[in-house]
Amino acid sequence: MNNPIKLLISGADMGGLIASCALRHDFHESPRQEDRFHIYRIGKDTLTMEDVDACDLSGIRYAVNATLHDNETSFAFDEKCKELGITVIHAVNLGKAAFLAVEKPKGYPFSEVVKRETDDFRCSLGKYISQYGMFWQMPTPCEAIRHYSEKSFPQLGIGTYIAAGYCANILVDLAEGKEVKYFPKFYLSPSLEEI
Repeated sequence: MNNPIKLLISGADMGGLIASCALRHDFHESPRQEDRFHIYRIGKDTLTMEDVDACDLSGIRYAVNATLHDNETSFAFDEKCKELGITVIHAVNLGKAAFLAVEKPKGYPFSEVVKRETDDFRCSLGKYISQYGMFWQMPTPCEAIRHYSEKSFPQLGIGTYIAAGYCANILVDLAEGKEVKYFPKFYLSPSLEEI
């Protein structure tokens, strides 16, 4: 890597933590300061269409959606990025844990998690995690997921820090050309079992 990698992060509190982690993360192949990320921010948890329309994506290689995913505009941000071939990482605070999904520009859309107008985003996400685990016969913290698929996950600080750390690791893996899981696969921090 010879040039800084341009990264756009949307989201207020968690977005700031992700930016901080990404700026301080050492690349395994090149520890030089000039080879790190160059970060642009949209410091809002709830985006408007004006925010999406105004964001300049020229030269952006990766985008992080750390918003609350509480309206259609959050997914409009993803679509704008994907139309320009930008990989989008979704970071979600699950209280004492974190969920992350990496969305390919031409891959399965993350917006499919949400059952429009029927559920809170985090409730829909809980159902998705639970159904994914059952389908693939993977161990998932079923009690916690079942509980939060009926009522929303709390927004606790620890989940934000976990998501930020996971996200920085994923960004570095992408930048170094390492393999990552793409949605519909996802990353789920193990401490969810302790909720």
